[in-house]
Amino acid sequence: MHSRRTAFRLIATGVAAAAGTTAIAKEHAAPVADSIETPAGQAGVCATCQFWGGVRRVSPDKQKVYSESLGWCNNSASPNFQKKTTPVSGPMKMWLKWDALA
Repeated sequence: MHSRRTAFRLIATGVAAAAGTTAIAKEHAAPVADSIETPAGQAGVCATCQFWGGVRRVSPDKQKVYSESLGWCNNSASPNFQKKTTPVSGPMKMWLKWDALA
């Protein structure tokens, strides 16, 4: 009886995980209403910078960046190093294009 219960829990967990993965995939298929849209070619702003640690994703055509939060600046050369910034903070001279946009 105990092994049946364990097996059921594992199956239920797997189904829930699969459903969560599907929900995440659908969520990333289109921009979220609260996201900030930034042109991928916009230099000098946090959303397109390699060093910015905010929640963001690139559109399938790599023309836009959708950001959904504040993010940490991880560039030790920046005056914003280890500070939270908005996706559109800038312009910054020490900006480096995010690899995902290449």
